Amino acid sequence: MPIPLPPGAPADVIPLPAADLLTHPNGPLANPERLVGDTWLTPAIKRALLLLDQADPRALAAGSHTGPGHTMLLLAPPRDGHPAWYLRLPDGTTAEPRPATRTTAVLPLAGPLNLALYRDQDDSPQYLRTLHPGQLCLLHAGATTLLTAAPDTVQLVLTHLPDTAPDLRPLSPTDYRAAAATAHFRLTAPRRDDDRPGLLLDDIPDLHTADLPRIHAQAGALHRLDADRTHLTYLATTTILSPDRYEASRTTLLADRLVLATAHDHGYEIRLNTRHHPANQRLPHNHAHPFTTRVLAGGYLHTVSLRTDDRADGPFTTRQLHPAVTTTELPGSTYTLAPTLVHQAAMLPDSTTLVLRGPSTAAAHSATDLTPPISTRPAPAADEVPPYSRPMTDDEHHGLYRYLADTGVICLPPRR
Repeated sequence: MPIPLPPGAPADVIPLPAADLLTHPNGPLANPERLVGDTWLTPAIKRALLLLDQADPRALAAGSHTGPGHTMLLLAPPRDGHPAWYLRLPDGTTAEPRPATRTTAVLPLAGPLNLALYRDQDDSPQYLRTLHPGQLCLLHAGATTLLTAAPDTVQLVLTHLPDTAPDLRPLSPTDYRAAAATAHFRLTAPRRDDDRPGLLLDDIPDLHTADLPRIHAQAGALHRLDADRTHLTYLATTTILSPDRYEASRTTLLADRLVLATAHDHGYEIRLNTRHHPANQRLPHNHAHPFTTRVLAGGYLHTVSLRTDDRADGPFTTRQLHPAVTTTELPGSTYTLAPTLVHQAAMLPDSTTLVLRGPSTAAAHSATDLTPPISTRPAPAADEVPPYSRPMTDDEHHGLYRYLADTGVICLPPRR
C-alpha cells in the first residue's frame, strides 16, 4: 500500500511507496517488489515543485523550522491519515547525532545524503551509508542518527508527527519565501554524476585496527570494481585457480559467496554474495566482522536494528531488537555495518552484492527464536547433516560464473 499523497493531489499522480512501513514500522519486512525501485522519484519532484508554487507562506511558515544543520520547509500538513510533506534543506551548519522523536520517511530528491547510525549519542557510528535520489530511508522513532549533506541537496521528509526538539526555530513568512526559492532552484538545477573511478585494491590500507569510518572510506575500491566489469570478471573467473580464494568461496545458509581477493596481512577480503536464499535473508543476524557492501544487481529492502539488551554481541532473540533504519537498496547502493548491529533483507530475485569484509571482531549470530528449516541449508553429500556452509565444487563454480554472466554481473562470451 503506497504512502498517500498530500491533500489535493490529483488522482493521476503516482503515489510514493512504503505506507505500510510508516503505518507499521515495527512489523515484518514488506514485499520488496512493491518498494524497491525509483519510479516514484520524478513524480515526487514534480509534486514538490507544484506544492512550492502553491504554498502560502503565511499559512505554512509556523509549521516550518530551522535547526542545527538544516531547514524543514512544510509543503502540506498532515490531514485525514495523510502524512505531512516537508522539504529538508541542509544549510552547512553543524549538527550532532540525535534520537529521532518520531518515525519519518526520508527520500533524497537531489544530491546524496550521508547517514550515520549510533547506539547512543556518546557512541561511535555503527552504520554508515550514502543515500542517493530514488532511495527510501525510514528512520524509526528512538534511533540516534546524524544526517549530513552538501548544501545544494534536497530531501523529502514524510511524517505523521511534527518534530518537537527544543532547539528548533519556526520560520517567518519571509524566511519561508527565501527557503522555498532555494528549494526550487536546487530541485531544477542540472546535476552531474560523480564518475570518480575509486580506489585500486592495492590502495586499501591495513584494516586490523581500523574504526568503522576508515573501513567505510574503502568503499571506493568497490566503486572501481563495479565500474570495471572486465576486471571484475577476471577476478571472479580466476577464483577457481587460486587455492586460498577457492577454499574461501562457499555456499551458505544465506547465499553463495565467491571470493575475489584476500589480504590476510591487511585484514580484509573482497567477495561477491549472490544466489541468495530469499527466506533466510529475512532472518535477523549480525556478522563477525565489519563490512562495506555495494549492490551490483537486483536490490532489497534492508532493516538495521539495535539490540535492546545492552549487549554488543552474543545470542539474541527478535524480542531484543528495535528497528532503527529501513532503506531500499538499489544497484549502486553502498553502506558499512558494524558487528554490533543486526540486519535483515527482503531480496529481489537475482540480487548480487560486492562486499569488502574487515577483520573479525565478534561472533556471528542469528535470532535464536527463528530457526531456518534444514531444507534451506546447502545440500550435503549423501548421509551427512546439511551444514550451514561448505566449499563449492568445481561444477558449482562454473555454474555460478554462468549465472553471474546471465544476470549481467560479469561479462562472458555468449553460449554456443
